[in-house]
Amino acid sequence: MLVGAHSGALGYGYGSTENDANSNRKLHNIKTHQQIPNTGQIDNSRPIEEMPYQSGEFVALKNELAEMWPTIWRVDGKTLLQKYEPFEDNGKVLYRNISTYTVWNPENKKLYTQVQVKIRSQTHLETIVELVRSELQGDDCHFIEKRMLETQMYQENFEVYIQTLISHALDPNFLTEIFQEQDEYFLSNVKTVDEVTETMRTRVSSGVCGGGNGSRSLDAAVATWPGLSVAAGNGVCRACVRPAVARLLLYGQPYNPATLEPVQPDARLAYEKEFLVCAACCGRVQLYTKISHQKYLMYTECSKRVAEKRMQNPSKDTTAILNELLADEPWLSQLFRDVRHSWAEAESWERKMRHAMSRQMI
Repeated sequence: MLVGAHSGALGYGYGSTENDANSNRKLHNIKTHQQIPNTGQIDNSRPIEEMPYQSGEFVALKNELAEMWPTIWRVDGKTLLQKYEPFEDNGKVLYRNISTYTVWNPENKKLYTQVQVKIRSQTHLETIVELVRSELQGDDCHFIEKRMLETQMYQENFEVYIQTLISHALDPNFLTEIFQEQDEYFLSNVKTVDEVTETMRTRVSSGVCGGGNGSRSLDAAVATWPGLSVAAGNGVCRACVRPAVARLLLYGQPYNPATLEPVQPDARLAYEKEFLVCAACCGRVQLYTKISHQKYLMYTECSKRVAEKRMQNPSKDTTAILNELLADEPWLSQLFRDVRHSWAEAESWERKMRHAMSRQMI
């Protein structure tokens, strides 16, 4: 049976790291940051602009600050940021360093902002810190936690929703068949989760902030393409014409949201796959993508788990695979929590946007 907030299912990886700045480091390229050439060499042909933060200070991506547990980075020298990932300790979320680094450069400096931390413990290999949030951020976290508790009521609906997606991963005709047969058991539960998701998608749409044609066309493209990557970019934001700091690249296979069957994209959107956006719009679009493609993303996760089971035992019966996955409570609880967190983020975003608009009217 699913539980609403499985205390041991955060699932964050961690590792130790040497503090010596000259030690060998494995640079992990992440989508939001500078692309590191395949050769592994960094282009030093141009002068390096000074990082606006001191070594040892902590920063976070601006568009992640609204998240309950944003990733934070420790400044390490002039061009490196070391990743700190969250973990749960006696009900409190703390952060520890892992052996993952990214390259800071002048192009992505506008994506970051400094954050304050308290050092909880420190050894030669591991540092554990606590993120100090502002009063506004603390209020936002409280709001998200409260909304996540309230949406726990959809636990049974979500369990059947995931059962449906696992079944579809086992049989690609499953969704089409339950629509043809009007199977009320599956359809009613899937509809319940889909309706909540659609409500949350509307809350984080461009219409909430009075977006114009640029915002609406961006939302239409994002709703079409399930894949999204973010890189540094300069120019003018497509949605609000503020200075852009990021380039969004859309990709993937468009699909029917009811049956997940592949479809051809609208001709007007076939080549709408690249957008420049400001930091605020980048954060909104990332959340909008996650909620718009929630069913697709959950199905992808279910398909991955089904493939793992089949690889372990190719002759295993499909019913046995289904039952094993439905019995994996930590996995199901994490999926349910991830979805509820996305829903709560959407409500939080709308709340902050309406608050900002009301202040402008005063």
